[in-house]
Amino acid sequence: MQIEDLALQCRHCQRWLDPALDSTLNADSPPIFLPPRITNGLAMGSLVCGLLWVGGVGSIAAVILGYIGLRQIRREPLRLKGKGMAIAGIALGWLGILGLAVLIVLGVHFWKTREVNPQKPHAQQVHLTAV
Repeated sequence: MQIEDLALQCRHCQRWLDPALDSTLNADSPPIFLPPRITNGLAMGSLVCGLLWVGGVGSIAAVILGYIGLRQIRREPLRLKGKGMAIAGIALGWLGILGLAVLIVLGVHFWKTREVNPQKPHAQQVHLTAV
């Protein structure tokens, strides 16, 4: 892992490389305040879609939104938060997709076994004789 020569801040530990920018090292400089982090909207959407399921469509959306949200959070950790929500949405999405796959397999299984073994008629056969 290398740190570029022109870098002002370490991308791994987020420490300032220039002592003039680090208020903990330089008492004469004013402290640097970062703006408050906002929750990633895609992470929230992933969690909501994972909870709602909506016949499998919500689960697919939860997985897609969760992975995109995680990537955005990883790229901008000082501005965005919501990693836990994105991970929960991804997990719920995959569980929903698994549940949908199980329902489809069971539905096909019961549909095929019903065709192979048709149900017997409920009515009893009557023999009419002339009197």
